[in-house]
Amino acid sequence: MTGTTAVETAEVRRSGPDYARAVTGREGPPPADGDFDDADDDVERELAWVAYLPEGDRRLFAEEMAKLMADAAQTDDFAEVEQTLREWRVTSEIYLDPELAKRLRGPRTANGERVPRPVV
Repeated sequence: MTGTTAVETAEVRRSGPDYARAVTGREGPPPADGDFDDADDDVERELAWVAYLPEGDRRLFAEEMAKLMADAAQTDDFAEVEQTLREWRVTSEIYLDPELAKRLRGPRTANGERVPRPVV
């Protein structure tokens, strides 16, 4: 993309039963109660790309991630969290490139035969 800044992907790290916090990139246990000031900075830094989402999408992102994280905590499976983070990050990159966003919203043209609408 032209004229954009690099966007980093948050990574979920696993270390057996002691999962590192999903979006901070820190290893080890979470901070002691009342010691979350630095954690907020870490989340903002790791998920800085969220700021490029429109307000409504930021809300959807937060709701979806809250549900996925709660589900993942129950099942100990963070694969869907990782995939969803990647998908939202790519969505934010589209908003960073207005020309790309415009092309993706525009009409589609294709060569070949028309594909029939699925019957449900």
